[in-house]
Amino acid sequence: MERIYPGIKADIEVVDVATPLSYERNTDNWQGSSCGWLLTTQTMPWMISGLQKTLPGLRNFYRIGQWVEPGGSLPIVAMSGRNVIQQICHQDHKAFIAIEP
Repeated sequence: MERIYPGIKADIEVVDVATPLSYERNTDNWQGSSCGWLLTTQTMPWMISGLQKTLPGLRNFYRIGQWVEPGGSLPIVAMSGRNVIQQICHQDHKAFIAIEP
């Protein structure tokens, strides 16, 4: 992060370190798992196609996170957010442009 955002280190006040027991205590994830889904032959198709991001009857509501995308972990959560932004852009007839730092 420091290489991409010089000086960010000075703005960080707290660093939180999580263990499997932290995940179990804070999220009740099975045995402290940090990932939401186990990849199997049954869940692999969902990894490719994804799951429904909206819920019937809720307008402008989108689900994002490790429980919405099979696989779990931080990169999957980031991808989940990116995918929903892309979906919103498509619905609003706007170009989706991703910019990498």
